[in-house]
Amino acid sequence: MLTHDSARRRLRPVLLLLGAAWFVLGALVSPAAADTPAAWEQPPDVSPLGFLMVLLILPLGCAAVITLLVVLPSLASDKGYEPGQSWRGDTEWFGGPTKGVKGADDVTPDQIEQSSQGAGGISGRW
Repeated sequence: MLTHDSARRRLRPVLLLLGAAWFVLGALVSPAAADTPAAWEQPPDVSPLGFLMVLLILPLGCAAVITLLVVLPSLASDKGYEPGQSWRGDTEWFGGPTKGVKGADDVTPDQIEQSSQGAGGISGRW
């Protein structure tokens, strides 16, 4: 039977191992904070305007252009369908007869039966 003290004794080596791993990882990361070598060229200083241009003005400008490209076509055309009005668009029947909805009256039940022979996925019959 495990008691509180025995569980604590078993947990202590795991915590020590995790602490040692954390210390080793921290020691490996510290060289990343090194300065640029003296033999390298020093990069030019960035002006505040260049900083703002790259981090604010260009992203906001791109977002504004994309927004305008999305919104302008809807502003240029009519309002489209509005609730309470009758539908003014042409009817569509996706997957229906090639002549459209009006061509559905020309199809006989025999033609429908013949077109469904061998239909269905993975050799299924519907």
